[in-house]
Order: sequence, then structure tokens, then C-alpha cells
Amino acid sequence: MRRQGRVLLSIGVCCGLVLSLSCSSSSAKRLIDSGKPKSSLAKAGDADDLQAAMDKLQASLEKPAAPFHASFKKSGVNGFSAQCEADVSADGISGQQTDFSPATEVGSAVFPAATRSRELNGTPYHSQNWYTVYGGISMTFLNGHIRDAQPGVKYAGDEQIGGYDARRYDFDLTGVDADIKKAMSLGNAAGLRQTKDYNVKGSAWIAKEDGRMVRFRFDNIYTFADGKLDGTHFEGAVTRK
Repeated sequence: MRRQGRVLLSIGVCCGLVLSLSCSSSSAKRLIDSGKPKSSLAKAGDADDLQAAMDKLQASLEKPAAPFHASFKKSGVNGFSAQCEADVSADGISGQQTDFSPATEVGSAVFPAATRSRELNGTPYHSQNWYTVYGGISMTFLNGHIRDAQPGVKYAGDEQIGGYDARRYDFDLTGVDADIKKAMSLGNAAGLRQTKDYNVKGSAWIAKEDGRMVRFRFDNIYTFADGKLDGTHFEGAVTRK
């Protein structure tokens, strides 16, 4: 019993020393870090959060700090597409959107190809018309799951886009062991449509002044086990007025 007690006491002392060293190391690191200047914007060598930047773009549609013009495009492998030109200000959102649908067969019914253009009259600010236009733009053009691309992002340099000083990032999930791919593997195991590969590839420009995405261009590409492809192309650009 005494020998067992001494062993337990020795283990307890060792654990105490390890915890003490660990706490001392963490405290020292905190002291060192506290002396470093903090910055709200990422440095050139650090990757901005793509989804956070896209969220800031969406927030600027809702509450613009200054007027700007926005251009958005979306097109699918299935032939459907949409594009939008909009002026955004504290007064609201106004512009035009054009939607295209290819000839489509649904059962025995055949729907011909069609192009539809409509005016966007999202004024006054926070009116029902404004909510309709704001919601339509957000769901159609800003909902491309750009967060999936984060593991493959690389800083590409500084550029000026639409009157904004911006950091450019290129991204590609080819060969990247991203969490989204693991999630799709789980879906395959659950009996969902078998996805062989998934990629998000493109570029994004993020304004230095506020971390907002001011330009993006990327593709979501699905490759299925049966050899078929599906995907969507997204584009967007903001121009200072």
C-alpha cells in the first residue's frame, strides 16, 4: 500500500510540474502577444475570410456607407442564367435584372427558351419593394457558398478594382483535403447521389478599407460517379460612385 501511495504521489507531482510549465508558457505567450500592435484588417500574407467578406458585401446592400453600382451574373451548366445591374444608395436599390431559361422538358411538357427582363425598383429604403429587391439579389447572386473555397485560398497581390484598393485572392480546391469534401463522402455513404469530386475555383478581391468583397468570379463544380457534371458560375463587381 505504501509503495502504491508513493507511486501515486510521484505521478501527481509530475502532472503538477507539466501543468505549471504549460501555464507559464501560455502566460508568457499572452504577454508577448499583448505587446504586439493589433490590426482589424489582414496583412498581405494573411488570408481574409472569404465568406466574411461576402457577408460584408451583402450588408453594404442593406446599409450602404456610400453609393455604389453593383453588377452580378450567375449561370448554370443547365443553361439557366441571370444578370443584374443595380445602383445602391441610402435611398434604396434600383436597376434591372435579366433572366434566361433554356428550352426545358418536364415529363411530356416542353417549355420553350425564354428571356425575361424586369426593372428593380427597391425604393424607398426598407419598403416592401426594397425587401423584395434586396432579398432577390442576395439569394440569387451572393449565395454561392464561397466559404467552401477557404482551404484553397492564396494571396495573389494588391490591385485597384472599381475605385477600391483591394487584396486579390485566387482559390482552387484541386488536391485540397477540404472539410466540404469529407462531408460529401459522408453523403455518399448515406446513399445520396454519388459525388466523385467537388471544386470551387476562382478569384476574389477584398477592399482594404472595410474588408468588403468588391469583386468575385468563381465556379462551383460537381463531378458525379456516373461521369456527369453540374456546376454554377458566379460573378460580381462593385464600382464606387
